[in-house]
Amino acid sequence: MRKDVVIVLVALIVVAVGAYIVSQPAAVDVNKVRAYADPITEDILIAMNEGNYTKFSKDMDVAMKNAMTEPVFQQTVALIKSKVGNYVSKEFSKAELQGNYTVVYYKAKYTGESEVTVKVVFIEAGGKQYVSGLWFDSPKLRS
Repeated sequence: MRKDVVIVLVALIVVAVGAYIVSQPAAVDVNKVRAYADPITEDILIAMNEGNYTKFSKDMDVAMKNAMTEPVFQQTVALIKSKVGNYVSKEFSKAELQGNYTVVYYKAKYTGESEVTVKVVFIEAGGKQYVSGLWFDSPKLRS
């Protein structure tokens, strides 16, 4: 059952990313990216600890909100908490441009696992950055 939830979640996130074009990473202004990515990612991870969908989804684009509905959010939070616990902290790893998207990677610490990779995909629209994709990966999450 849990594997089915993970498979559905991954499929929904892939749909949210849509026309995600895999290309060679282009140069990125890390300071500029971190200025928006760090606080948005922090809000997302804290919102997951709190089970707060409104806070979690406030910076997501329409496709991501459609894919990550509140029931899917609640299932995802339950799964992550059961496998790795609550979010504690994060450390920026890298950022890269892929097509129109900026992909930002973090190493996050959870109460039940010390290194969870968090990948957040951003897209700019109307002068604002929106989350268009979100992935979590770790040995415990894969088990």
